[in-house]
Amino acid sequence: MVKAVVAGAAGGIGQPLSLLLKASPYIDHLSLYDVVNTPGVATDLSHISSVAKIDGFLPKDDGLKKALTGADIVVIPAGIPRKPGMTRDDLFKINAGIVKGLIE
Repeated sequence: MVKAVVAGAAGGIGQPLSLLLKASPYIDHLSLYDVVNTPGVATDLSHISSVAKIDGFLPKDDGLKKALTGADIVVIPAGIPRKPGMTRDDLFKINAGIVKGLIE
């Protein structure tokens, strides 16, 4: 059994990635985590016929811990898009902080 977790599942990269993982015959359990809308994304993807069980978690009630429990694969597409006037270094620093917050 393979459990995959997408941290940042409600964003522009996380949603299509979650769709691909849900459709994969190699994934038995898919847990989605984000700061907003994750239960809705999980509900939408639950209508896809596949072997993968799916659930969605938010920060409240230890959602990240619940999502990560038993994970074999963790993908973190969480972050913000680059805005006008923002350098790549600025973007990296902000997104590195987001990833750091997830792994602490």
